Amino acid sequence: MTTPRPRSRPAASAADYVADDLQRRIGEQGWAPGRRIGTKVELCAEYQVAPATLGEALRVLRARDAVEVRPGPGGGIFVAAQSPLIRLAYEVLDLRQAGTAVNDVVEVLDALDDAVLHDAARHRTEADLADLDALLAELESTWAHPSDGLHPNWRLHRRIAEISPNVVLRTFYRNLVDYITAESQTDVTLGVIGLEPTSEERLQVHRDLVAAIRSQDPDELAAVLRAHRTAVAP
Repeated sequence: MTTPRPRSRPAASAADYVADDLQRRIGEQGWAPGRRIGTKVELCAEYQVAPATLGEALRVLRARDAVEVRPGPGGGIFVAAQSPLIRLAYEVLDLRQAGTAVNDVVEVLDALDDAVLHDAARHRTEADLADLDALLAELESTWAHPSDGLHPNWRLHRRIAEISPNVVLRTFYRNLVDYITAESQTDVTLGVIGLEPTSEERLQVHRDLVAAIRSQDPDELAAVLRAHRTAVAP
């Protein structure tokens, strides 16, 4: 007999709870694609939810490419074969739960800056440049106050990445930026000894980032990438 799952959750979030718990179990227990999880009746009993609630949870899981629903005799809920990109997306989302150090994420982000900046320079439009100018102006107006300037800084980097036509690069980069933003609400130095978040040098580097994207000059791009690494190094 299946043991009912705990019900210590708000009723309004029951479908989300079921979806998240099932996905967690698939990952933690290493269930292989094609493994049968159970029928709708069995899962309703296990989670003590109504069929409509389970149906909503299954819609979420199918959108995540986590399960497939097979009708008819021998049917039920089965573990889906996720694409590598879907797995990558959820592994990035799991970084926060795993307590990954922000500096580790920043290090990876720095390694991606070369590809992101060159893509932005090659593919930027006038609309892109207008957005970057507006974000740079916001960054300049808040630069002297680190807690205010933190988010404009990362929004600028995020917008630069959005110019890239490489969906893997821009998606991965944006997720890493979002992780850093969420985890560095108070420590604007990211724990780096000697980093001066409000230095004129660092602000000028961000001006030069936008200028290099506008000019598309290879030498300017190379110079600003070197300067950016220096400005954020210990």
